[in-house]
Amino acid sequence: MQYSFRLQYDGTLFCGSQLQNNVRTVQGDLEYSISKVFSSKIRVKLSSRTDSGVHAYFQVGTFNVNTSMTTQNMINAINFYLSDDVEIICIHQVKNNNFDPRGDAISRTYTYKLSDSKDLSVLYRQYVTKVKKKIDINIMKLLSSKLVGKHDFASFISSKVPKNSSTKREIFSTSVISDENVIIFSITANSFLHQQIRRIVGSMYRISVGIDNFEVFDDQLLSPKRGKASFVISPKGLTLSNISYKYALECGLPGEKTVSNLH
Repeated sequence: MQYSFRLQYDGTLFCGSQLQNNVRTVQGDLEYSISKVFSSKIRVKLSSRTDSGVHAYFQVGTFNVNTSMTTQNMINAINFYLSDDVEIICIHQVKNNNFDPRGDAISRTYTYKLSDSKDLSVLYRQYVTKVKKKIDINIMKLLSSKLVGKHDFASFISSKVPKNSSTKREIFSTSVISDENVIIFSITANSFLHQQIRRIVGSMYRISVGIDNFEVFDDQLLSPKRGKASFVISPKGLTLSNISYKYALECGLPGEKTVSNLH
């Protein structure tokens, strides 16, 4: 039987979401805990990869197991073995057993939080990137609006992206707002490339504080070339905040029609 699940995690102490040898990862913790519950080796598949230090309010995954446990008992049992910085929110049985959390996703939304305030609470230190220079939020808004649509984001990717991979993505929407001395940048797309958002925010930040001029961003976006956006801003301000599926259930997981009718 296949089960989908939604989880949240504080990425501060994780070396990313994807399983790696000899380091702590979200997938590693999940597989350990789920395997403990069912006394067998269980493989987990996640919808989106997040880097070291990146958080998730809304991450989706799946695993397969034959069990008579209720989904609520599964949640309680798995969370019992998980650490305090990661938690399963809900679990749903996939009746058709063919849910692909990555391929079936319609869109993903990330938020990035940064602040130039000297009065920023120390309690935000793991979730907001604090900067010294004064940010012009209107410039941030203008730059973010340029991202909407289909673009080649080669300038904003890391060297880990294979050279033969497509670097074209479609950005559905962006926004920049200010909330209690924190600037929040949100971006929604069909999918993202490695370090794409952190390099975009890094470029927007440099221009908004006067380090670079507007032409730099236009050149990065309209004349894409690997390595142009070299400044990678801190991961701690970045959060995977939503993943959308068709026919979503109450907690955001896909219903059966999603699995059978996505094209």
